[in-house]
Amino acid sequence: MRPAALLRVRSAATGVASSAVTAAAVAAAAAVTCGLAAGPAAAAPARPPAARPATAARGAARPSAGAPWRVELTVTGSGSPAFTAVTATGPAGAWAFGTAGGNAPTAYRLSGGAWSRRAFPAPRGDVVLAASASSGRNVWAFTLAGRALRFNGTSWRLMRAFRRPIGSGLAISRDDVWVFGAPGGPALGTWHYNGHRWARSASGRGLHGASALGPRDVWAFGATVIAHWNGRTWTRTSVARLLPRNTLLSHSFVAGICALSRRNVYAVASGGRQDEGGPLVLLHYNGARWRRLGLVNALGGPVAVVPDGRGGLWIPVMTGSPGSGSMVHYGRGGLRRVALPVTPARLALLGAAAHGTMALAVGDIRVNLTTGATRAVILGTGP
Repeated sequence: MRPAALLRVRSAATGVASSAVTAAAVAAAAAVTCGLAAGPAAAAPARPPAARPATAARGAARPSAGAPWRVELTVTGSGSPAFTAVTATGPAGAWAFGTAGGNAPTAYRLSGGAWSRRAFPAPRGDVVLAASASSGRNVWAFTLAGRALRFNGTSWRLMRAFRRPIGSGLAISRDDVWVFGAPGGPALGTWHYNGHRWARSASGRGLHGASALGPRDVWAFGATVIAHWNGRTWTRTSVARLLPRNTLLSHSFVAGICALSRRNVYAVASGGRQDEGGPLVLLHYNGARWRRLGLVNALGGPVAVVPDGRGGLWIPVMTGSPGSGSMVHYGRGGLRRVALPVTPARLALLGAAAHGTMALAVGDIRVNLTTGATRAVILGTGP
């Protein structure tokens, strides 16, 4: 998590300008993962669509007809509520986590086609920045205060209290969990849980999020590098040459990764422009090398990257400040903006998750642009 973003999330947690939690979109960009590529979610083409011509790739992503996304849930209340993290547990199951002012984080569970609020053991002032699940009996939440909590199908339990913010986590199984520090803030480092104890990974320093194909096939990112875990150590590859050049007011960084197969790994990045964020950059690994598939100057920084279950990707993006939320789809037609049921200028997107063809995105809707009052929102598409 970058320092400015971390400060703004802390402000939201303490009730100062709570609408500024939209900056968690930048912070959580360091926590962007698509999790385990298993089952329908891994249904990806053997090779990506051909990149658009340079002139098109550098322009605005073309809008797509139709509005496949819907509002699943909104929550109102004092403190300008927002949903800050979400994870899918199956084709019809998920958890979403919210914040409002200095109140304790809230948790909502999707089960039986309906969302319901559930008990969640976190203190006032904390914020869930990321979540990950390998099943409905192995759900993890990771917080600004450094707490790693696990739901075993019945109740939540604190598994470890780190002294520094957790930017992202990845639950591969009950005895295989990765935790990553937030970029720009106090360095937590990279930690691994084997079901019995926690160990810091020296070779994982500076990594901020990951996506797994299996316990010995994990892809991660940090700054301008992408790393691979083979079961023993992390090996790194620089992709700096594929990103926009740094300037006095912009510093590029990889913001997320989504591994669909050994020869089909995607990464999203941002040019890190000071005001508007972005430009959005999409990278691809074909099993031999990384290349850039597209760059969209008109869009800001990516908030998440998740599979659409049909071989494509969903990429929520935040542009400008206080931020305009939009959804980009990547498929055989290239990068396209997708219509959402909320006006982009009023929408902040802070996270996303997917399982099969079901996808969810979370954030808030600004109901009063003057006061900054918001209501928390969950958007969904698919089953």
